Parts: sequence; C-alpha cells; structure tokens
Amino acid sequence: MSTGLKCRNCGSNEIEEDNARGDRVCMNCGSVLEDSLIVSEVQFEEVGHGAAAIGQFVSAESSGGATNYGYGKFQVGSGTESREVTIKKAKKDITLLCQQLQLSQHYADTALNFFKMALSRHLTRGRKSTHIYAACVYMTCRTEGTSHLLIDISDVQQICSYELGRTYLKLSHSLCINIPSVDPCLYIMRFANRLQLGAKTHEVSMTALRIVQRMKKDCMHSGRRPTGLCGAALLIAARMHDFSRTMLDVIGVVKIHESTLRKRLSEFAETPSGGLTLEEFMTVDLEREQDPPSFKAARKKDRERIKDWGEHELTELQKEIDAHLEKDLGKYSNSVYRQLTKAKGLNSTELAKHAD
Repeated sequence: MSTGLKCRNCGSNEIEEDNARGDRVCMNCGSVLEDSLIVSEVQFEEVGHGAAAIGQFVSAESSGGATNYGYGKFQVGSGTESREVTIKKAKKDITLLCQQLQLSQHYADTALNFFKMALSRHLTRGRKSTHIYAACVYMTCRTEGTSHLLIDISDVQQICSYELGRTYLKLSHSLCINIPSVDPCLYIMRFANRLQLGAKTHEVSMTALRIVQRMKKDCMHSGRRPTGLCGAALLIAARMHDFSRTMLDVIGVVKIHESTLRKRLSEFAETPSGGLTLEEFMTVDLEREQDPPSFKAARKKDRERIKDWGEHELTELQKEIDAHLEKDLGKYSNSVYRQLTKAKGLNSTELAKHAD
C-alpha cells in the first residue's frame, strides 16, 4: 500500500505500509522508514474461515508491550519483565490479604494502585514486601472509611504494628495521599458485638455513639486514638443500661491499656456532660463546647507555674521587708538606748543594773 510520504534517503514517493508487520518500507531503495507502528483502528483481513482482525490485543500489564517502565539494571529492551513479575506477585498477595480481611476486589485493586505508585517512585527498596502490601491495604481502608484497625492487618500478616505504622506513614507522606482522620463511630458497632450484650446490643451502641459524638464536640478526639474513646464510651453506655462490664472486659475487646481507658474516663468526667444523669444526657444537648484535654492540662500547668512563681516572689519580697524592718528597728532601739543612758548619766553596765 503506497502512501503520500517521501523516503528520507532517496526522496521516492513509493512507500509501502504493511499493517500486519507494522512497518513502512521504501520500495525504491529498500530503507525501513518506520517499524512497530501502532494503529488506533481495528482492521480485518480475509482468511480461510472468514474475516479476522489484524494484530493482537496487548494489555498494559502484559510482557509483550513495548513499554519503557522500570529502573536500573532490570530494564530490558521491549519491556520490564522484573517489574511485571513484581506487580503480579503483589496483586496475588494483596488480594489474599483483602480476602482474609473480608474486603472486596475493589479494595484490592485500590491497594494495588497504591503499590504501583510506590514502586514507580522506588519506595519499595529496602523494605519488606509484606510491610508494603499491608501498608497499601491500610491506606485503602483509611481512604475508603472501613472499620479496620492497623492492629487487625498486623495480626493477619504476623508483623509488628509499629513497623507497619512507620511504613504506612512513609508511604502516605511520600505519595502525598490525603488520609482522612479516623472517626471513632466506625468501630462502635464492631466492638459492641464482641461485648456479648444480647438483645440490647443496638441500644447500647446508640448510647455509645451519642457519647462519642459528645466527646468529639468537646474536642476529646484531638490527638487521641479512636479505640480509647470507643472503649470509654462503651463502658459508660453498658453501665448506663445495667450491664456489669468491667474495664478488663472492654480492654480485651478494644485492645488498649488500662491507663488509657482510665484517662479517657477522667477526661470525660471533667466535662459538663459527664455530670449529667442518663435521662438528662439522652435529652439535653449542651451547646457549649470544651477545649481539648491537652489544652486544659497545659493551661493548668501554666497556672500552677505562675502560682509557684508568685509565691516565690512573695517569699523573697517578704524576706527583704523583714530585713529592712530589722535594720530600721535596730537603729531605732540603739538611738533610744543612747538617749536613756545620756539622760541618767549612766554607762551601759550601770543602765543594765538599774534596769534589773
């Protein structure tokens, strides 16, 4: 098939384009002008059993495409086989992890996209694959708003939650992914089902949700992990509905330390809502919001520091006043003493005897 192009070598117009081979050849001098042509339309040719499409479909992840992705010594001519093997392995492991967490294929695909972004920016170097997969899945859970915790994924993968957290923070910051803050309300129903509350599970959950909403309005969630707020809210709600759940029962469900739970309870007790009865709390919604507990603690320390400084300054000032008074009193007493001796014509010894 001749085209209107000219040969760069001889200037001939006899250019033949073969879509089957994907090249353009000058029929005059035999020079190959272009090869590996890509056509956007689908063409057909006659074969023995009818018509068939010319060429074959090449997906983005196949090894037959002439891609230039990859890095370093693994880049091979027409494609990056090493990168494709890495992506296939990641897809398999991420899909398995999502199945263990009871997540659909949509979450696995989103996590795989996060992994591809990390791979293209070389963020996977020097890190274990299991940590990268788990971090990508956790980023997906955070962005999609599921009720999965970091410790849930670390338990499934049998890895340290702190190492997983460091990997997650590194990836999210390097990829500039806007991770929304965790809403404690997502975990209330999940934890309530584990407390064995029977038929009142929903009722206790609604009360706990109201408590969490009040905590959020009083800024108790600022800088706090959601599990601590959920544990405190569920313990209060369970006792409001006459369930004798102990702190150990709640700790075993939400997986927090006893000191953390006590701290959240004491912080809620210091708010005006903490002093309301059950009926008042369920009917009255206080409009005034409170400052975050950390802000209150800082202001309390400032007041104590100012008080200590004021007391110290008063003590120093009192010492100076006492010193001046003693000095002035000494001068006054000495002058009176001299006047008495002069008036009676006695020396100090005789005056002392006379006084006796």
